[in-house]
Order: sequence, then C-alpha cells, then structure tokens
Amino acid sequence: MKHMKKAFLIGGGALLLLLCIVFGALFARPLLASATGQSGSPQATATPGAASKSGAYCQQWLQDLANRLHVSVATLRQDSNAALSDVLDQMVKDGKLTQSEASAIKQRLAAHPGCSALLNGAKRAAIRQQLKPYLPDLANQIAQGLHLSVDQLKAQLQAGKTLKQIAEAQHISASQLHTIVLNAIEHEVDRAAQAGTITQQQASAIKQYLQKHPALITRLVNRHFKSGTL
Repeated sequence: MKHMKKAFLIGGGALLLLLCIVFGALFARPLLASATGQSGSPQATATPGAASKSGAYCQQWLQDLANRLHVSVATLRQDSNAALSDVLDQMVKDGKLTQSEASAIKQRLAAHPGCSALLNGAKRAAIRQQLKPYLPDLANQIAQGLHLSVDQLKAQLQAGKTLKQIAEAQHISASQLHTIVLNAIEHEVDRAAQAGTITQQQASAIKQYLQKHPALITRLVNRHFKSGTL
C-alpha cells in the first residue's frame, strides 16, 4: 500500500483530475476547462434549482464583499476582472501560461461573471477530497493491466514516458490501454457509490459520460508526468 500511494505523486493527480472533470461536468459545472484551455471539456448539466441556489450564494457573497469595501457590486466586478486580467497577462510574460490559455480563461470569466469561478473552485476541492481515497487502487489496476508493478509504472512515468508509450513497450495496443484505464476508473466509481461517497445515479452518469467522451481518456494517456505535477 505504501508503494501504491507513492505512485500517485506522479500519475495519480492526472487520474484524479479526470474524475474531477467528469464528476464536475455532470454535477458541478465544467471544472478546469478555463485553466487547461481544453475546449472539449464537458459542459454542465446542473438542475435549474441547483443553478439558482448557486447563483443566489454568489450574489450574496458579491454584495457582502462590496458592502465591506464600500463600493457597488458593479465596481467590485469591474475592478476584480481588471486585476485578474493583469495577473493573467503577467503569467503570460513569465511563461506560466500561453497567450491562448490566458485568453481562454478571460473568455470563460466573461461568460460567467461574478463569483462562479470561486464557487467552482470550492466544488473542485470538495470533489478532489471525496475521490482521493480511491486513487491507490486505481493506479494499481492500471499497473496490473500493463503487466507492471506500481513501482515500475512510477519509474517509467518519472522517466518522462506517457501511459501510451509505456503500453506500446508492453505490446499493448491503444484500444487495449483505453479499456484498461476506463475499466479501472469505472471500478473505482462503483466503489465510491458502494461506499456512499456518490450516489448510484451519479456513478451511472459518470460511466455513461466516459463511454460517450473517449477523448478524455485519450488526453490522459498521452500526458507527461515527469515532474509529478499536472
């Protein structure tokens, strides 16, 4: 178990990211789309009631903050957006973001003004925490599918190889790799449902979404995790 946990410092974060994207797309609006610049990220299907409640909390937060700063909500939004724009521009200059990524984030914020980004960040953190216990077994299943130990998988990821490259060296086809990863994720989603972390309805929706959007797993298996960060 200790060795399995180690492997997540390299590959586990991306697997968690994938689950967060899918779970968030279905139940908490699109997650990470603006930060990754991935136009193919899933879109929200939140219920009208949930969206209304989220909007109400957002407005309450904005109004409370504006009152504390003794400015109008409109001024608060304008100054906040301007400050964020300045930060994004600086990140582009520092090489932390590409211009296209920064532009995508600005467009996303313009489409969802107010505090929606803040609320989504809180939801994302909650989802990460909920799904984190299922990462060790997920990595172990993928390693087994590749006929490797977790430590061997970790070493190859650290060496700069993608899951696809590792699979090719193991004489495992792209379609077989896709099935290995998909089955591992679906197994952990079922475990989460059985444990009550998510509902059975949510688990079914996540699995259906993964089946309909294979590009999510394709992006995952082609990513590099040498540094251990996303």
